[in-house]
Amino acid sequence: MALNWFEGGRRITKLFMAIAALIGAYNAYFEFSPPALEFSTGSPRDEWRANLPPENPDDRYPGTLICSQTEMIYDFEIRPGLLRSISLCFQPDEQGNIVYYSAAEEGKYLNKVEGAVAKATAAGDVKAARLLALEAARTRRSIQEAQLRDNQDLTGEEVEADVSSYVARRVAEFEIDADTAEKIEKELPRIEREAFFKHSKEVLLIAAYFIGGFWIFSFIMGWIVRGFAGIPRGQDFRPKPLKQAD
Repeated sequence: MALNWFEGGRRITKLFMAIAALIGAYNAYFEFSPPALEFSTGSPRDEWRANLPPENPDDRYPGTLICSQTEMIYDFEIRPGLLRSISLCFQPDEQGNIVYYSAAEEGKYLNKVEGAVAKATAAGDVKAARLLALEAARTRRSIQEAQLRDNQDLTGEEVEADVSSYVARRVAEFEIDADTAEKIEKELPRIEREAFFKHSKEVLLIAAYFIGGFWIFSFIMGWIVRGFAGIPRGQDFRPKPLKQAD
């Protein structure tokens, strides 16, 4: 019995198409991981902002968030039992550098602390006034140290060390307040559902390309082989020649 190479080719193609479909379905479902929650800051006294995608796509922030440096915190506990990865974005200034110290910000912060010291003293809260006074003294000292450093010509290595120290400190001190944690917990199902659908669409689209590619390759190869072998389209064997009558 003659081997049917075309039928074998069709079955092999269907096998590859089925494998591509199964791999796509597996990756779409089992290889999905929740996206990291993104927070950004622009300066030392700038609070961390949670960049949660809004529910209405038209309200999404334009473009991609620009970060001079991004640090990851894995398995951060937002609430007891709720662990997620956190992406910390350090946004650059107009020159593209990380602002690791701002004299203007520190001056405003010092005024704010000194005002709080006066209020606590007037209210008779000695303990709070003492703690605030210590914070004010620490801030004055940091301002003086920064002024001394500004009068010196810092090398690139020294600036890089200051930036690295600032980034490490902000990452170590990162925390999420109760209001932000509540908002994240409320929005998380929607955010992760949208991310899952996007991930699944991308993976299944790639699988569809492979399936279509296998089918097109099989069709073209069959067309070429039939042409060389003289086999009509839709048939797997060359027609037998008709016997001529005597």
